[in-house]
Amino acid sequence: MSEPPGVTIIVVNYNYELFLAAAIDSALGQNHPHCEVIAVDDCSTDNSVAVIAGYGDRIRSVLRKTNGGQVEALNSAWPLARYPILIFLDSDDLLLAHAAATVAARWTPATVKIQAPLVTVDQTGREIGHVSPRYPPDLDTARIRAELLRTGGAPNSPASGNAYSRSLLEAVAGDGGFDLDVPRRYWMDTILTCNAPFFGEVISLSKPFACYRIHTENLYRLTVADASQFTRLLTYFAYEIEYFTGRCRSWGVPFDPVAARNHSLWALECRLIADKLAYNNSPAVTGSSHHPVRSLFRALRVFVRARLPMLTRIIGAGWLIVVAVSPQSIARPLIALRFIPSARPAWFAYAHRRLTGHNAGRGRRVSSGRLQEDDKCSAPSRSSR
Repeated sequence: MSEPPGVTIIVVNYNYELFLAAAIDSALGQNHPHCEVIAVDDCSTDNSVAVIAGYGDRIRSVLRKTNGGQVEALNSAWPLARYPILIFLDSDDLLLAHAAATVAARWTPATVKIQAPLVTVDQTGREIGHVSPRYPPDLDTARIRAELLRTGGAPNSPASGNAYSRSLLEAVAGDGGFDLDVPRRYWMDTILTCNAPFFGEVISLSKPFACYRIHTENLYRLTVADASQFTRLLTYFAYEIEYFTGRCRSWGVPFDPVAARNHSLWALECRLIADKLAYNNSPAVTGSSHHPVRSLFRALRVFVRARLPMLTRIIGAGWLIVVAVSPQSIARPLIALRFIPSARPAWFAYAHRRLTGHNAGRGRRVSSGRLQEDDKCSAPSRSSR
């Protein structure tokens, strides 16, 4: 039997000294025999560089002199990787101890990406009973590619829930995929989601190998149902559509960005919520094209034709209707249940786990990549080095 491939874990950081040590510890704590850790700091202004220095020669580091954003930071680090598989770990997230071994065991010569759900944890590293996304069992590369071309998006995991082949990064770089006018508009997982199914095979796992941390500094953190936050998500979706349009043009692959926007259920759902919240705040200034009922009809047309189980479509359509027509006092809590995991009561988290089949715990703490039964709240520990 051939030896499993090695994995390079790149921890990307900017001003997250509070969480950085826990992320690096989780990377060093892998049970895979062939692993290395590289920490890249994007010119932090806090004590992050000292945290990295404390690890000595147990890790390699890239300390950038200017702040260029996540994509530029990772592009300065991944060419240094010694192994063919790369995991990009955000410095406020955690890897479970089996992450590298799991990825290496599933890797094939044709694989360019493996994606998996993430366990959501709070600021202290304690699970809140939420695992996402849940991939359909028949999700394969052909379906991911088709969804990208139809809607401009496809089922995918946030940054730390992915592993990539170094050959994919090299191919994207050589194909102009990193030639960005405004790199800060984009995230590496967005770029590679758009590219991966056109360069090789994408494998979707049902069980998580990483944790996504919700805390006060999350860029995409949703703590209240606010129209501006959903409008911001739509802005980033527009950037993703713009990027993917350019990639398809360079490949000679037909893609209609207008049709994709009109077929994206996620974008239409965000549009409905943004319009609903803006309309409730100031109905007099909300244009007719952004009236929540108008947005509801657009979303329902797509939802009833979606490739989803019948029960899911019925529940989803009902949720859209109730949100659109309800008063704000009802709509806001419903939106919070749907989009803000930390706001969900224990009974909802339990019901969600039973319905989805995910065995996410609630209250377990993740430390150095291992789940611990612990009822005490504690900040991420700094291991002695």
